[in-house]
Amino acid sequence: MATKKQNFKIGDLVVGAYDFMEYLYYKSLYPDDVPEPPTYVGVVTHVDYQPYYFGEFIYAVLCIDGLTRYFLEDEIAKL
Repeated sequence: MATKKQNFKIGDLVVGAYDFMEYLYYKSLYPDDVPEPPTYVGVVTHVDYQPYYFGEFIYAVLCIDGLTRYFLEDEIAKL
C-alpha cells in the first residue's frame, strides 16, 4: 500500500490553527462578531501517518508556550 508524501518534516517551523465546529455555531449566533481561531507557532517534533482514521498525516508540534499540540496536515502551514 503506497502512502502519500508528507508536506512537513521534523524540525519545520509551522503555524497551526484548529478547525473547530464551535466557530460555526458561534457565527450563527453572533454573525457580526466572529472571533478568529487561536493560532499556535512551534516546531514539528513527530510525524505519524493514520490512513484508517484520518487518511492523512498527524503532526506533533512543540509550541512556543511549551505545550505539544497535534494537528492534521491541513491545519498547519510552514513559516
